[in-house]
Amino acid sequence: MPGKLAECLKSLGYEKFTELQKKSFESIALNNASTLIVAPTGSGKTEAAVIPVMYSILKQGLKPIACIYVTPLRALNRDIEKRLKKLAECFGLEISLKHGDTPEKTRKAILEKPPHILVTTPENFNYIMVNERLAPSLANLRFIVFDEFHELLESKRGLLAFTTTFLLEKRLGRRLVKIALSATLSNLDKAREIVGLGGDASVVEDSSVKKMSITVEVPECSSELCSKVKSLIGDERQAARISRIIELVEKHTGVLVFVNTRSLAERLGSLLKTIPEKLGMQGLRVEVHHGSLSRSHRESVESSFKKREVKALVSTSSMELGIDIGHVDLVIQYLSPRQATRLTQRVGRSGHRLSGESKGVVLSMDNTIHFLESLVLAKRTAERAIEKEEIIYSPLDVLAYAMAVESLLFKEGFSKEGFYSEIRQHPLYRDLTIEEYEKLVEYMVYMRILRDDGGTLRHTRKTRIYLYKTSMIPSSRDVMVVEAASNRRIGSLNEEYVILNVKPGDTIIIGGDTWRVVGYDDAEAKLYVEKSVASIEEALIPHWEGENIPVEFDVAEEVGRLITYLKTHGEIPGDYRGFAPGRTRVEVADDLCGWEKICVDYVEELRSILVTVYGGSKVNNLLREILTIVLKNRIPHVDVESYSSPYMLVLRIKGYHTPREVTGIVQEALTRLGAFLEKSFLKHVSRNGKALYWRIFQVGQRFGAISPGETRVSKTLLEAFVDTVIGDEAFREVLVKDYDIDSAMRLAERISKGDVRVETRYFEKLGQGHLELLGYIEIPAVSSIVTLDREQYAERLLNRHARLLCIRCGHEISGTVRELAKIEKYVCPKCKTATLALVKSDGEDERRVIGKVRRGERLTSSEQALLEDLAKRAIILYKHGKTALLALSARGVGASEAARILSRVASGGDLLSEIYESEKKYLKAKKYIDSKKKS
Repeated sequence: MPGKLAECLKSLGYEKFTELQKKSFESIALNNASTLIVAPTGSGKTEAAVIPVMYSILKQGLKPIACIYVTPLRALNRDIEKRLKKLAECFGLEISLKHGDTPEKTRKAILEKPPHILVTTPENFNYIMVNERLAPSLANLRFIVFDEFHELLESKRGLLAFTTTFLLEKRLGRRLVKIALSATLSNLDKAREIVGLGGDASVVEDSSVKKMSITVEVPECSSELCSKVKSLIGDERQAARISRIIELVEKHTGVLVFVNTRSLAERLGSLLKTIPEKLGMQGLRVEVHHGSLSRSHRESVESSFKKREVKALVSTSSMELGIDIGHVDLVIQYLSPRQATRLTQRVGRSGHRLSGESKGVVLSMDNTIHFLESLVLAKRTAERAIEKEEIIYSPLDVLAYAMAVESLLFKEGFSKEGFYSEIRQHPLYRDLTIEEYEKLVEYMVYMRILRDDGGTLRHTRKTRIYLYKTSMIPSSRDVMVVEAASNRRIGSLNEEYVILNVKPGDTIIIGGDTWRVVGYDDAEAKLYVEKSVASIEEALIPHWEGENIPVEFDVAEEVGRLITYLKTHGEIPGDYRGFAPGRTRVEVADDLCGWEKICVDYVEELRSILVTVYGGSKVNNLLREILTIVLKNRIPHVDVESYSSPYMLVLRIKGYHTPREVTGIVQEALTRLGAFLEKSFLKHVSRNGKALYWRIFQVGQRFGAISPGETRVSKTLLEAFVDTVIGDEAFREVLVKDYDIDSAMRLAERISKGDVRVETRYFEKLGQGHLELLGYIEIPAVSSIVTLDREQYAERLLNRHARLLCIRCGHEISGTVRELAKIEKYVCPKCKTATLALVKSDGEDERRVIGKVRRGERLTSSEQALLEDLAKRAIILYKHGKTALLALSARGVGASEAARILSRVASGGDLLSEIYESEKKYLKAKKYIDSKKKS
C-alpha cells in the first residue's frame, strides 16, 4: 500500500491486515481470482473483500460501475454503505446505495453519475441490468461481491442473482471476479463451484478459531424476582425464563435476545418492557427489532443500542447478520434455536471482534426433549457442525425470469437451442433436461412473456411489465386472527395457509393457547376464533401452529441417542457436561423410546397412534404424509388427521377401526419405508398433503401467475397449477424444503438392516414418554382451556356504536349501546311514537328508505324488505327494551334472529351465550352472504 493510503487506513483503525485479509488481498488484488471468504462474524470479512477491490479499481484506473456489492437485507445495505464510504474516501472512490426505498433524488444522481461501487439488493441488481440508462455502465464492471452468501445460496433471489451474473458475463465476453462472504458454510465445494462457475474460485478461510462459550439453562422459579414476576403473569415456567433474562441483562452492558418468530419477539419484548417498569427496576430499557417494523423504528433502535441507551434487543433473524450495533457482550437464545447454523450466527454477534469471546446462553423449556435438543445444538455449534445448505438445482421460476432478462439484453432475440446449451454450463442448471426446458419455454410463450420466432426467442410488450411486477420474494396477505367474543386480536396468519389448512370447527394453536375456528371473513381478512373447549385428542392435531425452523435429521437422531444413553446411565455423557453446568442427571421416562426403536403406540383414550421416531422435521413430515395415505388406502372408510414434530407423529383415526389393524398397517409401512420413496409415489404423496399447494402459491408468484392482493387464493386455483411448469417447480421445492429424501433413505436402510426396529405397543392412556414428546410442542393442557369470557364480551357489546332511527319522522339518536341503554322507554322523543329501530351501520340505506316513504315514493322490493325489518326491530325494541337492544347490537342479528334469541332467553337460555352463538353463526356464513351480495 502506498504510504498515504496506508496512513488513511490506519486513521480508520486498520493498523495492519489480519491473516484473512492478507490472503484475500493476494487472491483478489494480485491473482484476480474469484474468492470465497469464510470466517465468523466480527473477523473483518467485509474489509477482506472491499479493500483489495478498491485497491484494484484505483491501481487499474477502472471507470464506474467497477463493482456491485449485493447484500440480501436492506438494513444491511445501509450499514455496508456507511462502512464502505469511510474506506472509499482513502481511495478517492464514490459509493452509492440503490434499493427499493432509495429516494428519487438519489436515483437520478446515480443515473447521471454512476459510482465506482454500487451497493444494492439482489432484486435491484436485476433491474440495473435492464435499465436502459444504467446498463451501459455495466460494461465497466469487473467485480461483484455477494455478502451473506449462505443466505443467498438457499434463496431463489440469490439463485437469480447468480444466474443473471452468468448471463451478464456471457454478454460482456469476460469473467467477472466474484467474491462471496459467509460466516457459515457446510459444503465448500458446492459453494465454490457456484461462485467460480466451474470450481476455479479460491477459498480463503479464517484459520484462527474464535472462542465460543455456550451454556444451556433450564431456569427454575426459586428467586424472589421470579416470585414477583409470577405474581404479574401467572405462568411459573415463563416467569422463571423471564426473570433469568432480567438477571442476565442486569449483569451485562449489551444483550441480544433471539427468538424464532416475530410474534414471540413482540410478546416477549412486551413482557420485558413492562415487567421491570412494574417492579420499579430502573435503567433496564428493552426494545424489539425485526423485519416487519418500520425502517425508522429499526434505525432508532439500532442507534439507541449502540449508544447504550437500550440494554437489550429482542430480535428474530434480522439481527443475525452483520448490522453494526456496537458492543454485544452476551447473546440469549430464548428456547431452542432448532439449528446449529442459526445458533452459530447468533452467538457470533457477541464479542464481535475476533479477539473477543462469543458468549451465549440458551434458555430451554423444562422438557427433556427440548433440553436435549438445545444441548445437542450447543455442542454442534461449538464443534462447527452446521446444517447442510438447501440448494434447489435447475430452479424453473428463476430461469424464467433470467430468460426474460436475456430477451431485453439482446433486443434482436436469442437462440432457444443456444440458450439451453449455454445455461447448462452453469453448475445450477447442469441437470436441466430438454423436456423441462421446452415445457418452460412453452409456458413463457403461452403467457406472452416471450415470443418464439422459429427458434429465436424475443421479448414482448409484457416482458418488462413481468420483470418489474414479479419478485423472487413471495408475498402474502395477512389474515388477522380475532377472538369473536371480545374482538381482540390474537395474532395473524398467512391467507393461503388459512385457505389450505383451516375450516370452521378446526383447532388451532396460537401463542400457546388453543382456539376453535368460528369463521373466515374473506373481505376483511379476519379469522374469527373462540377459546376452545377441545378434548385432548382434538388439541393433539393443531391445524396451525406457525412455520417452525426445521430440525435436521442428524440433530434429532443425536437426541434419540442421548435418550438411549440416559436410560442406561442416568447422566449426560462427559462431552456434553460443559454445556449444561449443574445439570448432570436427567430423568427419562421408562416408556420413552430411544433412537434404536421406532415405537408405534396406540393410545385408547385418544383413538390415535403416536409414533416415536427421531427423524427430524422433514423426514417426519414425509413419514406423516406417507402413513396418512397408506392408512386411507388400506381402510377407505376412515379419515386420518395427522401432525408431526421432529420426534413424533400423531395419527388421529376417525371412523371404525381396530387398534391391531391400524398399528399393523403403520408397522408394515415403516418396515418397507424404502418402497415408498420412489419419486413418482412422492409426487402422489405431495398432492395429498398441503406442502405442495403452499409451494405452488409461492412459485406461482415467482412466475407472475399469482398476484397477492389481486388474485384471491383458493384451493381450486392452486390445484389447477399442479400439472403445469409451476407445479413441477413447486414439487422440486417440496423435495428440498419440506422433505429430506436422503435422510429418509438412510433411515429406511437402517430399518431394513435391523439397526432400527419398528415395534407396536398399546396404552389405555398417555404414557409419561408421550407427555414428554407432546410437551416439546407445547400442546396446551385441557384443564387450561376456558369458555366464553362473559364480562369481556358484554363490554364489547356495550361499547359498540349504534343509532336509533325513527322510521316515522326520521329523528336519530346515536351513541354507544351503553349510552342508548340508559333510555328508559324506546319512544321517539320527537313524534312520540314507538317507532325507534336500532341501526348498526352508518344508516345511509335506512335514511334513504324512510325519506322515500315520507315523500310517498314507490319502494323497490329490497327497500320494502328493509322497511319491514326496521318495523319489526322497532316493535321488538319497544316490547323488550334493553334486552332487545343488546341482542340487536350483535353482528348479523336482525329482527328475526333477535326474536329467536329473546324466545330462547324466555325459555331459560342465557342472554349473552345466545347472542354469542348467533354472532358465531353469522361469522361462519358471512363469506357466503358477501359472495351472494357481490353476485
